[in-house]
Amino acid sequence: MKRYAIMTMKGGTGKTTTAISLAHGLSLSGRRVLLIDCDPQRSVAVPFGVESPKGLADLLTSGDVDILQVRDNLFFIDSGGRKLAEVELKLGAREHRERRLTDSLKHLKGCDYVICDCSPSLNLININALAYCDEVIIPVSMDYLSRAGAEQTAGIIEEIQALNSQKPVSFRLLPTFYDARVRLSHQMLGDLRERFGERIFATIIRMNAAIREAPGQNKTVFEFAPLSRGAFDYYHLTEEILGLERSSADIAEAAPVL
Repeated sequence: MKRYAIMTMKGGTGKTTTAISLAHGLSLSGRRVLLIDCDPQRSVAVPFGVESPKGLADLLTSGDVDILQVRDNLFFIDSGGRKLAEVELKLGAREHRERRLTDSLKHLKGCDYVICDCSPSLNLININALAYCDEVIIPVSMDYLSRAGAEQTAGIIEEIQALNSQKPVSFRLLPTFYDARVRLSHQMLGDLRERFGERIFATIIRMNAAIREAPGQNKTVFEFAPLSRGAFDYYHLTEEILGLERSSADIAEAAPVL
């Protein structure tokens, strides 16, 4: 089971879109994927048109949760909305509070991938996601503030890594909102490649209206505009992530259960 956190300290970079599109792309490839919304804003639920009475907030406190099937091979845990923010205050007083998500999912079976969509802030829920996941994907749009947010996120990951050497967590940056007509996009991409080198995905997510319009139709970009540039780019990202894992025989065959 491979576990990814989609995280950045800067909003508006395509974070939730990346979480949804990657999760659906992996499920379309035949992998069984669990998508977890770790953000009280509940944006992940919009394309799927679902709402669960028992979400991540309940999982972290009582261990009880509804795992919803939203597409073939794709399963979803809602955040719980405002309840999740309230739960964070309760967790602050508990021992091992940064490992609550790990403990809650330790018996999870039936998944090839778990993807956590995190809020654009440093909070206890995100620290739980970092403790649970193997790798962080940092979406970074082609502007200076987004780059600053990406560098801040990378620094936080490295600090946590230094404090917890038993749990290696790597990260890679995903360029988003790239516009080849704009000089700033070229400049930002060049700066990122110079600064982060091999930590930059080969895939670049280009500006595309279909990506923004799809959630309004309760669809992912693969369903709303399968021949669009947005669908092509996220398909390419899916292929890049599958990359070295194509030879693996450990493909889950049952629905996720706790």
